[in-house]
Amino acid sequence: MPTKRYLTALFWIAVASWAAALFFNGEPLSAALFKPASLVQSILIAVVAIFEKWAWRWPLLNRLVKRPNLIGAYMGELKSQWIDPATNQGIAPIPSFIVIRQTLSDIHIRLFTEQSQSGSLQGHISLQPDDHRELLFSYRNEPQIEHRARSPIHYGGAKVQISQDTKSLNGSYWTDRATIGGMTFERFSRDTPTSFQEAAALANSVRSINR
Repeated sequence: MPTKRYLTALFWIAVASWAAALFFNGEPLSAALFKPASLVQSILIAVVAIFEKWAWRWPLLNRLVKRPNLIGAYMGELKSQWIDPATNQGIAPIPSFIVIRQTLSDIHIRLFTEQSQSGSLQGHISLQPDDHRELLFSYRNEPQIEHRARSPIHYGGAKVQISQDTKSLNGSYWTDRATIGGMTFERFSRDTPTSFQEAAALANSVRSINR
């Protein structure tokens, strides 16, 4: 979101440009012309803030900005391609939750498993001319302390395709430990839980309601 300082500077540049245009056109300038400036500035900042945080999601406006609303909790799994050297076997899919918080200009992704959580460092929604939409993000993974001897803190990235109804996320991830894998998720709620346990409880609650 543009900062308050940025919006204020932009507003006063516009006011100065307007005043200069009036002056060079021979129009008289008076203090009365600038009296509403502070009020207009406050209204502008408030409107931009409301649009940035909430109004962009409204159906009509969302069609204009063409930004997918991904806010919510998604349930799915990670399918790692890692091979355990002790058994020479792969590992079972890892049940996981993704929670997305979003404004018009920013997006934050958090992924929870029973043993760790990942938070996005940067996120971007790519919109292609053919309406193909992808979510790309880099992340930092922090395993719970009791698992860090086996699985230390690491970094990675992910690229997932967004379905047309924005309910499904399917793609792949990679890490700086030279591991890769796939990921498949379905949104089950617009709520944004803050832990694996909260997300699991929310999923169970939604299941109970939908039975």
